[in-house]
This record gives sequence, C-alpha cells and structure tokens, in this order.
Amino acid sequence: MIMLNPALSTVALLLLVTTTGAWPRVRLVGGLSPREGRLEVYYSGWGTVCDNGFTDSAARVVCYMLGYGRVGRVIGNHYGAGSGPNWMDNVQCSGTERNIDQCSHEGWSRHNCTHSQDVSVSCNTVRLVEVSHQREGRLEVYYGGVWGTVCRDYFNDAAARVVCNMLGYGYIGWNIGTRYGAGSGMIWLDDVRCNGTETTISQCRHNSWGSHNCDHSNDVSVSCKETAVRLVGGVSPLEGLLEVYHNGTWGTACGDHFNNAAAKVVCYTLTGRLVGHFIGNRYGAGSGPIWLDNVQCNGTENNISACQHNGWGRHNCTHSQDVSVSCPAVRLVGGSRLKTTRRTT
Repeated sequence: MIMLNPALSTVALLLLVTTTGAWPRVRLVGGLSPREGRLEVYYSGWGTVCDNGFTDSAARVVCYMLGYGRVGRVIGNHYGAGSGPNWMDNVQCSGTERNIDQCSHEGWSRHNCTHSQDVSVSCNTVRLVEVSHQREGRLEVYYGGVWGTVCRDYFNDAAARVVCNMLGYGYIGWNIGTRYGAGSGMIWLDDVRCNGTETTISQCRHNSWGSHNCDHSNDVSVSCKETAVRLVGGVSPLEGLLEVYHNGTWGTACGDHFNNAAAKVVCYTLTGRLVGHFIGNRYGAGSGPIWLDNVQCNGTENNISACQHNGWGRHNCTHSQDVSVSCPAVRLVGGSRLKTTRRTT
C-alpha cells in the first residue's frame, strides 16, 4: 500500500496517482505476446515473484490487473530467470482480489528462493495442444474457468490467423482440419466465422458458448507456421501435388534437385514424421506462382523454407515440372520392424 504524506498538495497527489496507476504494477516479460511471460512486479523498482504457493488463482489476479479479465494460469518457470529483487514469495490469492498486494504473501522482498523459481503467467484464452512440433496443435479455448475445444464447421484460415495472433505469432495461420485428433470435455465454440482481423476469437461470429451440433471428432487443429504446405489432388491429404503457402498465396515447387530428403521435410511438416517419397510429377501441373526451385534439403529441417533454394518466386521452370509427394502411412509390425504403405499406380 502507498503511504502518503499528509503534507502533499492536491496537485502532487494527482500527479502521483496518474503516473503510477495501480500499486503495485505488474507486467509480463519475455513472452511472444503481452498476454504471456515472466511475471514482474514494480515496488520501488521492477522485480520478480517466486513460484512458491503461486497458483492459477494468483495468475487470474495478475491478468485482471493487466486488463484481460479473470483469466489466467501459471506456466511454471517457462520464461526463465529474471534479475533484480525477488519482491514476493508464497503469494496466495483467492482469485477475486483486485491487486496482487491484497493477496497473502511474506512481505515485500522477504523470500527464500532464487531467480530459478521466478514464476511465469499466461493470460491467453487459447492454446494449441497435442503438439508434435512447434506452433501447431489442436485448438482449445478457455471459458468459464474450463478449457474446451472448437468445432471445425466454418472455421477457416482467417479464424486460424486470429488464434495465431493471440498466441503472439502475428496474423499468420492455417486451419489444418482435425490433424491433432479429438479432445475431451466441453466443446465451447461452433460455426466460428472471422474476417481475420479480430484481436480475439471471441470477437468473431459464433454460436453462443457451449452451443454446438458436433462431437469431438470435429475438433479443429491450427498451424501458426510461417510456411505451410499441403498435398492436393491425391487419394488422401498425405499424397498429391505439393503446394506451398507464401505471401498470402498458394503456389507450387519445381522438381529440379527435389528428392526424398526434401519429401521427408514436407511430410514432417504434415505429420511430424520424417518419412516421405518424391514421386515426380505424378499429380500433374498446378497453377499460380511457382514459389520454389532447386530445393535441396538434408532431410532434417523442420520446414521446407529452411532448405536451400533459389529464393521465393525465383525459378526457371514451368508447371509441367511441379513436384508431387507421398507421405506413407506408418505402422510397427511385431514391435520392432517399421513398415510403410503408399498408393501405387
């Protein structure tokens, strides 16, 4: 609490209140977006908060102070160690306090912890789960104190861009169907329609919270990767003409130097498994820009954009050379042997 000198003039008091705001102040640092990061508290200087006793209830108070409402969760020490004073330890809140100073704690600067225990907080109401590699997974939203899923009905790339921006990746994102499978619990949103410029998914048109006509087999997945790939025209989403998304447009890749190592990278982006085959021009010519030529991968890259190539849109080929790729289904036989299957023609 601020102890004010009775001798302060009205003008001085007004200046103090307007320049300090709520006391103490809080911020989240080191995260991809302002909604997530290591918690820091201002008390005669910025410092950190120990994770001892710190729960989601305390996180909700922090998020309320930051203007995000009564949402929030502890994410351990995800954003690492800070510096400066450890201002608070054993913070225990009910979750209804208006300021973290109203919660029980040891007293300012009284602690028995180190910066390795600095707590991190997320005020995000979306997350991607069951992630096999970074920046994509099944979409879940937080409402009424409970995480739940979102139906894929009407959900498109514009809605995915809103989700990815909430997560701090900017307005890039793709609806990748139900790739990460079924969730459980509440299905919070259905018939989500966004124009792609909203700041939160709740601003998009949708059925009322919890109102839906789908089951968890329709739970939508989202990718926030900077470069997306897809296979089109095949018998399944795992075989077909390779298309790459860049600069807001889907285009193709030339077959020059493209080999199985490059196909493995494509399949890793689609399935999380480094198993794939280059199948020439089997699915014919595409259309639109030819984004990539002379793609050369070692097979361990996380994304085809990380492979050596001429540069986006630079090529000396035609669509007759557009690449096709197959990502085989994988199964284990007898507990040890790896077998793959792929369509043949």
